[in-house]
Amino acid sequence: MKPQQQTKPTPLFWHYVVHLVVRTILFATGIVLLVVDPAQLDMTRNFGIQAGPSFVNLVFVFMALDLVSKLRPHAKIAMGSRKQYAQYHAPTPRMFAGGAKELRSRVRDLRKQMPEYLEQKVANTRDAAQETAQGVYEAGRQLAYSVDVLRMLPWPDNLAASERMRNAIRRRRAREVVPVAIFWVVFNLAVGLLLDRFGLLGPQAVMVWTLFYFVFDMISVVLWCPLQLVLMRNRCCTTCQIFNWDGIMAATPLLVVWCWFSGLLVLGALVVLVRWELAFVRHPERFDQRTNASLQCENCTDKLCYLRKPLTPRTVGE
Repeated sequence: MKPQQQTKPTPLFWHYVVHLVVRTILFATGIVLLVVDPAQLDMTRNFGIQAGPSFVNLVFVFMALDLVSKLRPHAKIAMGSRKQYAQYHAPTPRMFAGGAKELRSRVRDLRKQMPEYLEQKVANTRDAAQETAQGVYEAGRQLAYSVDVLRMLPWPDNLAASERMRNAIRRRRAREVVPVAIFWVVFNLAVGLLLDRFGLLGPQAVMVWTLFYFVFDMISVVLWCPLQLVLMRNRCCTTCQIFNWDGIMAATPLLVVWCWFSGLLVLGALVVLVRWELAFVRHPERFDQRTNASLQCENCTDKLCYLRKPLTPRTVGE
C-alpha cells in the first residue's frame, strides 16, 4: 500500500520539532563556547555536582533524559522506538503459517477469553469487570481485526511468527543494519584520525562532535535522513531498524575521552542498544510491518513524515 502523506502535523511531530530546536541551541552554544571559552567544554573538569550549573552538566541532563525515554514503554516517543515492546505488536495474517484463516481463528479464541481475562485483571470489582468484558467482546465482534483490538487481545507471551517469516525478517534487517554499522565505524575512525592529525582531538572538540550527532539525530527524524536514503532504504522512521541506535551513535565520539561524563553516557547508550537488539533476537516479528500491523502506514498515528516523504513500497522493495 502506498504511504499517505499527513495533511497537518501531529502533536508528536511538534514534540520532535521542539527537541530539534533545543538540540540546535545546544550545538550552537557549543560552537560559540569553542571559540570564546573552550574551557567550559572540558567534560573532564566541568562535570558533576562540584562543577555547579555548567554547560557540560546541562548537556548530560538532556542526553541522559533522551536515553531514559527509550527504556520506558509509555514514553512520548515514536512507534519506531516503541515497537520493541509486546503491547505495540498487532499480529498480521502474514505472521502466521496459516495466513488470514489462522489469524481469524486465534482472534476468535482470544476474544472468547476476554471476559475471563478482564475479570482477572480487576478481580476486586467483579461486576464492573463483567460489564467491561461484555462491552469489549461486543466491540471486538465489530472491530475484530483493527490494530487497536489486536494489540489489546491477551496474546500468549510466546507468540511468534513462523520460522520462515522470522528468517525473512532477519535477512531484510541484516541488509539494512550491516551497511550502517560498517559505515559508522569507518566514518568515525576517519574523522577521529583527521582530528588527531591536526591536534584537535581533545575534550572540547569531542563535546562539539557529540553535540553535532545529537542534533543531527533530530534532523534525521524531522527533515532528512541520509542513512535511510543511501544505505537502509526503509520506508520511514516507524519501520527503521536502527531507531534506538541514536544513543550509541551520539555517544561514539565520547569513546575518545574517557571520564565520568563519557562513561555514564556510553554505558546508558549501551543498555538501550542491547535491550533493543535482544528484543529483536527474541521477537523479530515486532520489527517488521509484514508481521506487525502497528508499523503499517494506514495504522500510523505518529506521522513524522510530515516534511520527510516516506519511501514508496516499490522503492523499498515491498
